[in-house]
Amino acid sequence: MDKVTECLNALIEEMRESRAYQNYLCMEQELEKDPELKSRVDDYRIRNYRLQQSENVDLYDAVDSLERDSYALRKSEKANAYLEAELEVCKMVQKVQDCISEAIRIGVPEI
Repeated sequence: MDKVTECLNALIEEMRESRAYQNYLCMEQELEKDPELKSRVDDYRIRNYRLQQSENVDLYDAVDSLERDSYALRKSEKANAYLEAELEVCKMVQKVQDCISEAIRIGVPEI
């Protein structure tokens, strides 16, 4: 195994063992105990992802609808804890990606 792969595997293991990821797994298990709430949370997450990936959409209506659903979901302690835990893990992954991108510069032409 080359050194980069070895370090990558060590980073992945550290991230899996992190407090943030362990908390996420715990919140995921709690959410799975309530299938109806899990379904609502998953639907919200799917719509949020699709909105972020879409180009031709009425953003005002879509964001307004998503915000209403977020507000309703976040009234649930389980849903709120899960979404906060997920966000913390996503921020951790994004920080790693940002650090690598800043340190390993690859010239990409302007679009």
